[in-house]
Amino acid sequence: MKYKIIQTERAKSLIESLSFRQLLNQVCCPTYGMVSKERVEEFGAMFFHPMERTELQHVIQGFKQNCSIPPFIVSDLECGPGNMILGATKFPYMMGLSQANSAELAYEVGRSTAIEAGDLGYNWTFSPVADLSVDPDSPVVSMRSAGKNPDQAIKIARAYMSGLQDHGMMATIKHFPGDGYSSWDQHLTTPRLPLDAAAWRNGPGRVFQSLIDQGAMTIMPGHIAFPAFDEPDERGLYPPATVSKKLLIDLLRHEMGFEGLVVSDAIEMGGVVGYMNYYDACAAALTNGCDMLLFPRMDERFYTEMERRFNSGTLSLETLRDRAGRIVSLKEQFGLFEETLFASNKVIPDKTAHAALAESVVKQSITLVRDREGLLPYPLLPETKVLHVVIMNNYDRYEALLERMKREIGQYSHSVDQWVDPGPDALFHAVAGNVYDVIICSIGSRLSYGLNVVRLHDEIARNMMGGWTKFDTPIIFVSHFHPFVHKEYEASIDTIVNTYGDIDCTAEYLLQAITGKMPMNRNLIAHD
Repeated sequence: MKYKIIQTERAKSLIESLSFRQLLNQVCCPTYGMVSKERVEEFGAMFFHPMERTELQHVIQGFKQNCSIPPFIVSDLECGPGNMILGATKFPYMMGLSQANSAELAYEVGRSTAIEAGDLGYNWTFSPVADLSVDPDSPVVSMRSAGKNPDQAIKIARAYMSGLQDHGMMATIKHFPGDGYSSWDQHLTTPRLPLDAAAWRNGPGRVFQSLIDQGAMTIMPGHIAFPAFDEPDERGLYPPATVSKKLLIDLLRHEMGFEGLVVSDAIEMGGVVGYMNYYDACAAALTNGCDMLLFPRMDERFYTEMERRFNSGTLSLETLRDRAGRIVSLKEQFGLFEETLFASNKVIPDKTAHAALAESVVKQSITLVRDREGLLPYPLLPETKVLHVVIMNNYDRYEALLERMKREIGQYSHSVDQWVDPGPDALFHAVAGNVYDVIICSIGSRLSYGLNVVRLHDEIARNMMGGWTKFDTPIIFVSHFHPFVHKEYEASIDTIVNTYGDIDCTAEYLLQAITGKMPMNRNLIAHD
């Protein structure tokens, strides 16, 4: 059933009492690190970046105590709470969950995420990603999504969303009308969704519609232009969805019937403020369908500039009151005004059970993507000479992963060397001279802000030169993050395993899968 915000009398009364500045605060979700601690404002929501649990508990409680209207406490819980709450349970990325191919498992991951994060006061997450991972070079989507198949995306994202919302955590489906069809990065520029209306309704549009019909409470539009449903401006440029009335009001609200909350993506991203003036974008987003702005610069200039737009008529008091009223009404519907009663029904997190759930996802998601010569399972014996090669951009960010890989390989072999970015000449001599019995190569890196394309690049990519992959030494490639390495290296990689992320137990189960001690998934569900 579709979720609907019904504006309440309590909300209307509260909103009528607020000043222009207070109304702006209610429709803004800044990030905690970017607001002044000397003069704490009351905001409608606050986003908290990764911190230790005890520190988070302290700052969240301090912020909430300053708010007369209960705030939304927000983070990006796309793959469990552990990436944003340091020390909390980590899970593989959404594509790994999709490879496990269990709606029940996805629901349980959503449930455990809601319980563990909710214990600290979180009540809203900007997840799940509902985009389709169609372009392997997408710098935004990749393994954050459930894959390229609309039915599979619906199955997994819907289950994860339901697990969240059934246990007190508002979910957000993103990035409407759909990212993942381009190698352009909306952090930097405005991508265009290249589909016609029919293809969209059969693809990403069907995913969003299904999740809306299932009760999605929040939608985040992307800074993505969609010519099939929009019109160009006088410059010939199509507006990003964030500021497009045709996309947010005509398509999302009217045609698709979404009556929940619309929150912009980060409003300082190049996809929207490269298209138009920053403060004009803030006003246009609210005027044209967004209820809340994400990460606005909440300084004195922001209030001054918004007042100028109010005085010029591009941002009306009616719009601000409507958006703030919807936000406060949603808080009332969601039970935030009765937090004491709400808290009494909270489930105490069972971190042991959550860790076991994460291990189950890892075991079921590790996937043999390609094995042309039937190399796996490969027996690693104490006398086997193993070389672990690392071909990853920004490899200094993966020290824990590389240490775990070396340690776990060492559980099988007494002779393990690890080479990081050795260059093609060293690799050529190692395989041509039969120095090692087998090479395990960690390859590819995770999505990185502003990278544009996630594939190997610069000097690191030169490791794939030299012809070292075509001698007699067996080579097992492992892609820990980028799920499409095999597509770029179609000929040179004969055997490759995907893990869809790295948590504490991933290397252990990866080695069990490689050596045949554990069955390995061989079905590329999320890729088809």
